[in-house]
Amino acid sequence: MPHRRHRPAAAALAVLLAAGALVTTGTATPAAASSSTVTAPIPLTLPAPGGPLPVGTTTLHLVDPRRPDRWAPTPRPRELMAQLWYPAAACGAPAHRLAPWTGPAEQAHLEADYLGVTPGRLTWPTTHARQDAPADRTARHPVVLYSPGSRADRSFGTLAAEDLASRGYAVVVLDHTFDAGEVAFPEGRLEVRNKPAVFAMTDEEIVAYRTADTRFVLDRLTDLAAGTNPDAEHRPLPPGLGAALDLTAVGVAGHSMGGATAVQTLHDDPRVLAGASLDGPVFGTVATDGLDRPLLLFGASDVRPARDAMWDALWPRLTSWRRQLRLDGSGHGSFADLEVLLTAARPVLPWPADEVDHLLGTIDPARAVAAQRAYLAAFFDLHLRHRPTPLFTTPSPAHPEVHLIR
Repeated sequence: MPHRRHRPAAAALAVLLAAGALVTTGTATPAAASSSTVTAPIPLTLPAPGGPLPVGTTTLHLVDPRRPDRWAPTPRPRELMAQLWYPAAACGAPAHRLAPWTGPAEQAHLEADYLGVTPGRLTWPTTHARQDAPADRTARHPVVLYSPGSRADRSFGTLAAEDLASRGYAVVVLDHTFDAGEVAFPEGRLEVRNKPAVFAMTDEEIVAYRTADTRFVLDRLTDLAAGTNPDAEHRPLPPGLGAALDLTAVGVAGHSMGGATAVQTLHDDPRVLAGASLDGPVFGTVATDGLDRPLLLFGASDVRPARDAMWDALWPRLTSWRRQLRLDGSGHGSFADLEVLLTAARPVLPWPADEVDHLLGTIDPARAVAAQRAYLAAFFDLHLRHRPTPLFTTPSPAHPEVHLIR
């Protein structure tokens, strides 16, 4: 189940999905329906979060001077961008603009390098979060770290992050620089994926490197909660942000290789109390050591024997709470914002229709998003807030697409 791939788009897609990694399409291939017949830009939108709280968001530029960047094309310390999504103070949020799903530099590179879409064919969405809004200080909020998949930007986890924030969590989604497709830094620099450097590592080494990123971000959050501004440029922080973080209740989640990163982070860092893997493989020492803290495995319904074998091997090594779910009708991409965005963008995507079908499955995007949000929130409510839920013991009539496997 290797992670390194150098194949044309259609073949690479199937193999990358089997590896639990997000697809890199490479050069565009003709779509089933010609995009030349579409003239007006297609507006892309995101479903609103399901919780009652207003949401704020901000970014941190984090530099680790102690760790040389093994993926950077030139010698430098490891640096990351992290985006925080948090419950906002209701009285202050409306004064701040809604944050974009991604910035213009990332958007242009994403369209050209990943999607192969002609510029101007898509209108990218805004989120439901207010940029740099004051944080809600009526309580401290549990923290969830989120790791995206290979080639995925932090924006790919927006649907999960802002929903959890609307339910009272502070969610921190990080870009794994040079594995993410595109990362914009505050001074305007854009760093793109360095595939040769990433693929020079084994899968286990990649996960260990990403796990070091995640743990470093948690270190900086500890500084933030203590009153220090960890941003490399010391840009102003939203009022009350550090005081809103409850670092005694930390969880981790991730999609694809981000799921593998989440599971390994749960293994390596005792500060993390529970973890969720969204259709991710298992690489690293956790595969043999197992876990003594709660883990949720939430998988797509497509057949992938390698992923299933990894989960089967890990299962008897899980000595705490454990559940495995399947989302019927889903594909690997259903567990990221791609489920909604690519479905809407299909008329202009220069991909064969079967590639999109394989990536996203047949499930209705709204149903996929609602189910994932419900179960992810219930998992962290159970293990970080100790709120009981029936979702992991009996089928839910509200979410018949979700099956409890074990």
